[in-house]
Amino acid sequence: MSWPTSSFCEQDYQSRATHGDMKRAVVLLTWIAALGAACQKGPEATGTATGTATAPAIAEVARGAKPGTTKPDPLPHPLFWAVEKDGKTTYFLGTMHTGVDAEARLPALVWNKLHAATTFAMEADLADPAAAAMIRPSARSLREDLGDGYWKKLEDAMGPSVARAVDHLPPLVPAAALSMRGLPQTPAMDKVLSARAAGEHKQLVFLEPATRQLAILGKWLDVKALKMLLDELPGSEQHARAMLDAYVAGDEQKIVAINDSERDDALHHGYTAAEYDQGMNEMLYQRNASWIDALEQLHAGGGGFVAVGAMHLVGPRSVLALLAGKGYRVTRVAP
Repeated sequence: MSWPTSSFCEQDYQSRATHGDMKRAVVLLTWIAALGAACQKGPEATGTATGTATAPAIAEVARGAKPGTTKPDPLPHPLFWAVEKDGKTTYFLGTMHTGVDAEARLPALVWNKLHAATTFAMEADLADPAAAAMIRPSARSLREDLGDGYWKKLEDAMGPSVARAVDHLPPLVPAAALSMRGLPQTPAMDKVLSARAAGEHKQLVFLEPATRQLAILGKWLDVKALKMLLDELPGSEQHARAMLDAYVAGDEQKIVAINDSERDDALHHGYTAAEYDQGMNEMLYQRNASWIDALEQLHAGGGGFVAVGAMHLVGPRSVLALLAGKGYRVTRVAP
């Protein structure tokens, strides 16, 4: 459904800037390669982009984010499932991409299952260099696209210098950064897990190309979505904290309910029901379905450990529901 320490260029961010459930449907993963390239290489290609999102400037983007304040005790009810078929077991962990310190809060049971697995799967390759070109500065001006009123809101939310730094970046960059406000600063859970898996020389499986994720984000985290986020910053922060609380409690029904409650906001801000449904299909449900073949191959090969955003694993159209429909036994695992 990833995120910050010292600068936006070094972190990953969860996308919550779209309407309704889309606030939680997809992750802006740890774009160290992609965001790093945008931060370090400066204006390219067009020659007309007047600024670039330098690390010191972008460090202020999520200045509303709080220092890590989560308790160090392990999560009592992690979103963790065993999926069984044909004598094999694959373990699924739902992640909260920021706000939860994986090293401190995941219980020993989860780490033990990761250690025992020979294969580790996650949504996308966090270091895919092909993603970098998709978020580099361009000639297009975000200030012009937003208009004076919303540009002032962006300056108020991020600071004038940071607003200038993102003026020629895609809207998804400030939207993702603003969505961090109010959450504890923690190492990205996906990055921590994948680093552990790589360090143990496990086979790594990526369920979709990083470029596909960014293409979907670029479509739905547009100027309209950024305007909605700017209109609803206090409410968005409350929503993020409520989702974090539900995740820490391990309350999958609450997670679904929080997202379901957002539909009215989408319609109020000018999205039609058809647009809402299309966005949910593209950002969540179609992606869930597209992962099933790879997950079945992973399982047939002996099982493994899968870590994806929690929203992909809860609800009637989740990955786990799709696997259950194909004859897999799905069981929530408690520490």
